[in-house]
Amino acid sequence: MTTAGATASDSPYIKGRNARLYGKQRESCPYPDGSEDREGWLEGYDGASTPEAEIDLGTVDDLTKR
Repeated sequence: MTTAGATASDSPYIKGRNARLYGKQRESCPYPDGSEDREGWLEGYDGASTPEAEIDLGTVDDLTKR
């Protein structure tokens, strides 16, 4: 498998997160049991349910930490 031309949205993690955000079931993971892709997809899916998943922590400086 080649990753040439792949984008972040192609990653299993992002696909899992998007699946959760679009209302798909956890059981709809398309990757085989025991695979790294399945693990990444499930991490993305499960992470999308946390409040932190809705906050873009990388775009705003926390001035209280300076």
